[in-house]
Amino acid sequence: MADIVVLRPDEEPQAAGAVTYAPRSEVPENAHVILIENGKPRARDLMEFVAAELKERYPIGTVEIFSKPSAGKPIEADEAKEMAARAHLIITGVGD
Repeated sequence: MADIVVLRPDEEPQAAGAVTYAPRSEVPENAHVILIENGKPRARDLMEFVAAELKERYPIGTVEIFSKPSAGKPIEADEAKEMAARAHLIITGVGD
């Protein structure tokens, strides 16, 4: 039988131990960043805000926003390969 964990906002969370993050590279000067918006209402507005914040905080050269035609349509494999080849960083994952 599975355990059910109940999280209460009025209690302090218990420490689960040390968290180890995956290794990250530094963002290179004049990096090219691609943001993928999922086609939902206001998703592009959110990605434009993220683009402005990234440019302010990091040595970003250019930011491109790739728009999916709809939330239910996946990115084609050739599109993903092409984006990966030209970008230093790709951010996706706008959710509800």
